[in-house]
Amino acid sequence: MPSQPTDATQVYCRYCGTSIGHLDNLCPACNAEQNLKPRSQLVAGLLALFLGGLGVHRFYLGQWWGIFYFLLCWSGVPMLIALVEAVAFLTADKQHWKSRYGHTDGSSWFIAIVSLGLLFIFIVLIAAALIGDTPATPTDFSELLLERPD
Repeated sequence: MPSQPTDATQVYCRYCGTSIGHLDNLCPACNAEQNLKPRSQLVAGLLALFLGGLGVHRFYLGQWWGIFYFLLCWSGVPMLIALVEAVAFLTADKQHWKSRYGHTDGSSWFIAIVSLGLLFIFIVLIAAALIGDTPATPTDFSELLLERPD
């Protein structure tokens, strides 16, 4: 039976059970790769560039707080922040990227899908209110009729 990890930064190797650091990519005992859910640097950068104003890149990285980008998307501020983040993501050192986002736990795609669904419902309700607000008035055609001289 493997020994207990010494602290919260220690995990077990999936293959041999040796205690290793939670950011270690390779097990020193069996040389097995430990990265279960790596996040692509290119995908995160492109998501930040094209859909960053909605926080999609943060959901991709497993960060729930992308919801704040989504909630403030009307202001344009998240788009500017996401543009800076896109440049930072695309120009980051590979080793730094791997240590920061290479071992992302879980995903926040559920929050992203629910948020987009709520946005769709909100847009439909606003459109229904705008369409239903214009009363149907009968058109008065009496001015268009020409009088016939008798």
